[in-house]
Amino acid sequence: MDTVEPTATDAVEYRVDGDVATVTLTRPDRLNAVTKELYAGLLGALEQASADEARVIVLQGAGRAFCVGADLKNHDERDRTAAEKREYAWAAQHACRAIQTHERPVIAKVQGYAIGAGAEMALSADLIVMADDAEMRFPEAGIGTYVGGGVTYRLPERVGTATAKRLLLTAASVGGEEAAEIGLVDETVPAADLDAAVDDLAGEIAGNAPIPVAFAKEQLNRRPDDPEHALTAEVDALLTCMETDDWQEGVDAFAEDREPIFEGR
Repeated sequence: MDTVEPTATDAVEYRVDGDVATVTLTRPDRLNAVTKELYAGLLGALEQASADEARVIVLQGAGRAFCVGADLKNHDERDRTAAEKREYAWAAQHACRAIQTHERPVIAKVQGYAIGAGAEMALSADLIVMADDAEMRFPEAGIGTYVGGGVTYRLPERVGTATAKRLLLTAASVGGEEAAEIGLVDETVPAADLDAAVDDLAGEIAGNAPIPVAFAKEQLNRRPDDPEHALTAEVDALLTCMETDDWQEGVDAFAEDREPIFEGR
């Protein structure tokens, strides 16, 4: 049964269904433009997903867009102090970092537009599924501001340095087909199939043993320069997994030619 939990603000809704938590940005009247309150709600939802022991998290936007970035109308309402500007900037960084370092895989479901801060949040996810009619863009150079959310290291990891330079220096929009071709997103599907594609992907991940999945995310994010560190970390993770009930379940299921049922223990 679906359950809805309160989060830090009304700008984000949290829902958990079985092993899958869904975090929805809920400012559709503003195309989910970000505010400090939205970032606070996102952090609260991610914390709740940990408490609920969700195995995978889907991050999405309500309405016609994933997220169009900063709410420029909100920015124009009044002058902000230097301290307030710094607080806002770090709220964005903390939110993106929380997505990147969450112990569970995060899937970004992108429809409509993922622009600026919206593209940063999508890029912070482990996997991105995008509708073929959606657009992603890093417009900062064209409006006199600058990227955040770790874009300067996450974007080159996905598309390579040369393409990352093109996307950031031109501030050009990238459609769904091109986004998949250059590796900006993992998959592009027809808009009508987006929900089903993300549900299938989330279910596939949730059906795997959560402890090795968490180890894989952590170690892939870390990527030590010294291969010896990676080898040692893998052995440590393997030995930990071999002490779990899930490891025995995997062995038994293989021997009995059936699908394993993992409990995360």
